[in-house]
Amino acid sequence: MKRYLKYCFAVLGTVILFLPRISAQEANRDQEFLTKAVSSNQFEIALGTQALKQSENEEIKRYGQMLINDHTKVLEELQDAALAKKLVVPNGMEENQASILESLSVLSGADFDNAFKDVAVKTHESAIVLFENAANNLSDQEFRSWAAEKVPSLRNHLEQAKSLQVKSKSDTPSHSMKEDSIETL
Repeated sequence: MKRYLKYCFAVLGTVILFLPRISAQEANRDQEFLTKAVSSNQFEIALGTQALKQSENEEIKRYGQMLINDHTKVLEELQDAALAKKLVVPNGMEENQASILESLSVLSGADFDNAFKDVAVKTHESAIVLFENAANNLSDQEFRSWAAEKVPSLRNHLEQAKSLQVKSKSDTPSHSMKEDSIETL
């Protein structure tokens, strides 16, 4: 019996030793999601702002305004959740995202519109993957539920971006940004 108790205490001690590591790993996953989600939303807001400034197409401008409105709301929700959970809210977007915005800033007319639509599709595809992974894998149940709630809106944005692509395929000459720069979002 004493041998059994020693064994149980040894197992319990081992479990207790690893619990802080598991919690730290879970917190890191939550922080990583928060960082990527904040960056993604900041990028979408900036992308929408560029559409308003640079596009001559009213549908693209409306889509850009929708991006600003929807992603600003999501960003505010993320910031509130981060503060409540004592997570660090990053300031600014990822370097590759800033680079894409810079590439778009020198375009105008149909060239801008076509590149914008390509970027909008790719970024929303990436955002859907990010949010679906969060909904399935984060340790924090509130973050999981919240991420799952955002996926339908992201899918709607993606479908609208694809619809913009289809509508203008025959109307304007095609311009595509380097695929590898968009893929890294």
